[in-house]
Amino acid sequence: MDSAVRGVLTAVMLGLTPGIRGYDVKFPRTVIAQIVLSEDFSGLTAAAALSRLKVVLAAYSEPAAVTKFVVGLVAAGGELAANQAAPPVAAVTSAIAKQVAAGVLAALRKRAWQRQIDWDGLVAWFGHQDKGFRYNAAQILIDLSNRARSDRADLREGVTDLLVAALLADLRHSWESARGTAPNVLVLIDDADLPGPSAFIGSLIRVRAGLAATRAGLPDPVNVAVASAGALADVLTADTGWTGGADPARPWVRVPAADLGQEEVCLLAQSFDWGGGRRYGLITHHLTHGHPEGTGIVLRALVAAPELADDLDGLLRRRGPGDVPIDRRLLEPFARGLSARKDVDEPQFEALVTLSGARDRREADGLLPLLPHPIGIGSPVFTSPTLWSPPGADGGRLHPLARYAGLRLLAARDDPATGWTAVFRKLRDRAGPDDPAGRLHHERLLSGKEVVAKELAGLLRELRAADWLTLLDEVTATPDPRERDFAAVCGPKQPATPVDHIVVLLGVFPALHDPCLTSAWNRKTLQTLASHSLTHLAGYGDERPPFLMWPRR
Repeated sequence: MDSAVRGVLTAVMLGLTPGIRGYDVKFPRTVIAQIVLSEDFSGLTAAAALSRLKVVLAAYSEPAAVTKFVVGLVAAGGELAANQAAPPVAAVTSAIAKQVAAGVLAALRKRAWQRQIDWDGLVAWFGHQDKGFRYNAAQILIDLSNRARSDRADLREGVTDLLVAALLADLRHSWESARGTAPNVLVLIDDADLPGPSAFIGSLIRVRAGLAATRAGLPDPVNVAVASAGALADVLTADTGWTGGADPARPWVRVPAADLGQEEVCLLAQSFDWGGGRRYGLITHHLTHGHPEGTGIVLRALVAAPELADDLDGLLRRRGPGDVPIDRRLLEPFARGLSARKDVDEPQFEALVTLSGARDRREADGLLPLLPHPIGIGSPVFTSPTLWSPPGADGGRLHPLARYAGLRLLAARDDPATGWTAVFRKLRDRAGPDDPAGRLHHERLLSGKEVVAKELAGLLRELRAADWLTLLDEVTATPDPRERDFAAVCGPKQPATPVDHIVVLLGVFPALHDPCLTSAWNRKTLQTLASHSLTHLAGYGDERPPFLMWPRR
């Protein structure tokens, strides 16, 4: 059996041991399997192995021996969990471990007053497995131990499946012992893309399919909900041929998890600070778009430094735990989502920073020459369904928080081969003649506002007013994190020409998109400047109303 699954099985056993309303949950079959797995029968003859199995089971005929084994099993499961960033089993108290053991003992005794443990009835389950098999149960247990030590992945997978089947049988029999209408069991698993949870879920689906094929109508009182960045769903689709559509009759269903809404973030912020919480919530949601982990990072930073609520740029440049800048911490959850082990792979992380310059997935492909080896089009940074929006009208875009945090880190990158200038020069040069908005967007971030303003001024009389304003919106859609001087953002103090007024708009519009602009006074100042310049430019277009109405959108 792959050790990665043990922490998950132990976590499930521990989580359910306190019981479900209406009945106790006991795991005798699961513990029997674990006892056998702790023994090595390899190298023994069939007769010697059978004799050894009897000795092993006899050694656990005393309750104290079973209790000691279960407590050790819990401790070992905790170590495995800690090593693999799996469920936090290591923190479980010895009292809970002893409760697991007590439940096992109760299930193994034929009579409540019996001291000696009777193994025969429960060992027999391994011979039929609720599927009508007629195997020798003792031989199955010996094979279980031997195959767990095999180099063959298919044999170890079979071991995992039998352990999961034993777990389901324990839950099923516990549920059947309840009086009246018994509630189902709900198991919640976070980070299901990790090796242990992923293997457990895959095995659970296989075992359930096998039980369903018997047409015995066995009860299945277990519901499992997992959190995944998408990798698990890809594995399950490959294994089952099912894409996870909303059909409750199928073995699994994919449910996209939405980001937190504005009011949810405000409510969360008020749990940190009841007085200023709503303002913190609005600021945070504007930056994170409700990304759960990012929201937590920003709220904790704001509560720790409330004086920076009007200087979010300064807040993001502060260093947090581990001396890591907060803007990097905001990007790290997206990078961890690209790894099956949920760690930050530096090549993937640096690639994500580079790709933040792209407006959509199509532009991202053009940055491939700037990415570190061995990142390619098939790498998770290109294919992750949680990192990119689905291809559609927007062409597939990075999550807004990932893009903004990436742009800030790109602006700070000091490698000229992959830095800000290299990225936006590559994007500008690849923009085709049918994409003037893309070319001017990248030119603004590459060469500055004045160069772009002159070209836009030339188009002012050529394009319809609405088309020109739409073009301006696309050109200014991305904030420039390098431009921190508010006076420079505002542009010329006394704009006189169309070019001057367009320079104002090329500074003001991106700044209004910047979530770091949290000062109400500064925002009002920029909106006033934009309205003034648009009113002036209205005299140069084919229609005045679109310019006059644009600020009111």
